[in-house]
Amino acid sequence: MKLVYIHGHGASSDSFNFIRSEINGHDEICLEYDSTNGFAANLAAMLEQLKDASDVFFVAHSLGGLYALHLADKLGDQVAGAVTMATPYGGSEAAIALNFISPQQIYKDIHPVASPVMQGRNIDLHALHNWTAIVTTKGHSHLMAPANDGVVTVDSMRNRRGVKFIEVESNHHEVTQSRHSIDIIKAALKEVEELQVPA
Repeated sequence: MKLVYIHGHGASSDSFNFIRSEINGHDEICLEYDSTNGFAANLAAMLEQLKDASDVFFVAHSLGGLYALHLADKLGDQVAGAVTMATPYGGSEAAIALNFISPQQIYKDIHPVASPVMQGRNIDLHALHNWTAIVTTKGHSHLMAPANDGVVTVDSMRNRRGVKFIEVESNHHEVTQSRHSIDIIKAALKEVEELQVPA
């Protein structure tokens, strides 16, 4: 199985150093991107990197999970599963306000009616047996009234069909340093590996 790591906005693959040190024995690809390039351009570049990959398992944080969702849709049978952490599947309400204050490409790509979010709602994951979404429940930003992890609302993280949700008491950024996250990823990988063993 090939583990494909996709970081969140403004981060790098270094945000997965702890997870990668705890999960080994797999080939790895760390996808890097710059949010200022726009979602569509980044997605196209990622697809080019993964076009010949097989047995892909995504480990993705925040915006990286939205990329993983779109990649899974494009790659189809090449994808074995995923664990996403604190992913804004339903977009970010705060992005609307933030774009008025300081217009940036990321806010245009991530608000609730942005193209990547709206298209993501139509992606069917039911055919994929193992897609887990970690919902982070600790932290709070006053930019959003509903329960949130400091960056993404709980409702946005749960805005998916065909996904197994697991709550982790962590804020948006600390989830990649959580032992609970490690356990969830290991369990999901084990489940996929067991499904792949011939009867």
